[in-house]
Amino acid sequence: MTITLPLPLRTYQYRPLTVFSLLDADTDRVLPSLFEMCVKGGRSSRSRTDARDYEGYRRALLDSGGVTGFDDKRDQALLDGWLRSCVVDMGAVGRAKTGEQMLAIAPLTLAAYRAGLPTKRDRHRGIDDVVYRLLLDAVSRDLPGTGSGASTATLRELVTRTIGRGLGIGPGPTWEPRLEDPGKLDIGALLAFRFVEGFAMSDAREVDSSAPESPLPGVSAALGTTLLDHLRVYGDLLPVPALMSSFAALMATGIFAFSLRADAAARELLRTGEAPPDLSDGPTPASPLELYCDFTGDLGSESDRMTRSCVARDLDRVRLAFRDRMTFVVVENALPRIPGQAERRVGMTAVERLVQLAELRDHRRVESYAEARLDDLVAEAQSSADATGPDLELLLRLQSAETSELDKLLDVLEHVNESKAVRNAAAWFKSLGGLEKSYGLLRGDVRNRRSWRYAPGDELLTALLLAIFVEPGGTAHRPAMPLRDVLDALAHRFGILIDRPPAFLDGAEAREAATANREAFTQRLQLLGCFDSLSDDFSVQIVRHPLGDQA
Repeated sequence: MTITLPLPLRTYQYRPLTVFSLLDADTDRVLPSLFEMCVKGGRSSRSRTDARDYEGYRRALLDSGGVTGFDDKRDQALLDGWLRSCVVDMGAVGRAKTGEQMLAIAPLTLAAYRAGLPTKRDRHRGIDDVVYRLLLDAVSRDLPGTGSGASTATLRELVTRTIGRGLGIGPGPTWEPRLEDPGKLDIGALLAFRFVEGFAMSDAREVDSSAPESPLPGVSAALGTTLLDHLRVYGDLLPVPALMSSFAALMATGIFAFSLRADAAARELLRTGEAPPDLSDGPTPASPLELYCDFTGDLGSESDRMTRSCVARDLDRVRLAFRDRMTFVVVENALPRIPGQAERRVGMTAVERLVQLAELRDHRRVESYAEARLDDLVAEAQSSADATGPDLELLLRLQSAETSELDKLLDVLEHVNESKAVRNAAAWFKSLGGLEKSYGLLRGDVRNRRSWRYAPGDELLTALLLAIFVEPGGTAHRPAMPLRDVLDALAHRFGILIDRPPAFLDGAEAREAATANREAFTQRLQLLGCFDSLSDDFSVQIVRHPLGDQA
């Protein structure tokens, strides 16, 4: 037999805590939709694209005269390879993989949003909705006393000026991108523009956003500020593809850290009943994460062992977080049974609601709700034609156990949903960690989780340095920083440890490995051209801005 849960408990998500839908996501594919919302004031256009008609759109490109010199079959094969490798992300159709379809357009230019790909916005897992709101809130904090219209217009102007270089944006309700200065687009971006020029656009409409209020207000605000500052400070300094890539790197790393911090905060709240610093609405607290990142590249070394242990620890926390989320789900469903508690939630912040649910987890009405649900499941199982199955045995064993009724029901929810929940949360962990991205925080074999390690490549390291070099206020950047300040900023803002081991692995051998890792880190900085080892004194070593003279 199979246990069929009641509809309110047939879930493994709790978005008031996680904010995002914890499924696999692709941050590159999110960017066109996100920047479309920035241009259109939070609106989006319904896709009119036939994702399976790649050949038709390629023919339209040739017929438009936007590209010339691709007349014979060999030339057209070259164009096809160029589009597939640089502009269009192609994939199979459905689970049966019966054909191919266009999945996304590479974020090389602001005009990428014209393509309407992916055709379904839910593929973005709420990232575009949430990050748009974070950017808008960050602009609003810089414009106190002005209305939302001023913030929307300011964000639109910033995005069109930086991401939309060489383009003009037509009026609403379509907001169609037009080519005004081809010289400001590199050859890849120009090809992408000419390709998406053949896609039909719809009028923009209001987005039905289900993004909840953040339970980590300070962490969310800091991420919004980081992303906004990146556009303001580097929008005129970096080529658009590099600006897009570094923005995606910061966004993915920030959301990855947010998810880990949300899980940790929920566990601490349920364990102690007290809201941890990340749930506060004050200044952004230092990151409690300890993501030890290996820069030695020496597989099998103590430094490599430490970073793989950190990934294994965090994946285990992902598994444990499912039960915490389901605790909030059960208590929230029991609220109507507790006099005055449902009414009390009106006007509460997201943090206050989580605290309320944690306070009520042992309430007798929650226990009675959980007991009733378990009794219903037992009764349904006993009436089943397959009533002697192992699921019934599990239900009967739990029903007679000497634990709390809430824990019994949570055990059932874990039995039914945990494998799917953990599989999807691990996919979120892998994709936001960028395991298959050049700017990823994670490295390793996709099929072997034991090989996963925190090991930023040059692309992510450069993006992180760009972020921490920004001056407070987000209008300029420092030309140089002491190495000690760089290491402290990476730990404080992103939870990235380089020169010291995480607390749970601390020891003489681990500290020695971390010292060697710091030396490997400075060697990486030297290769990037932003570190001069002018002294053996660690306290006076200087890191220079990654853009050097360009900055």
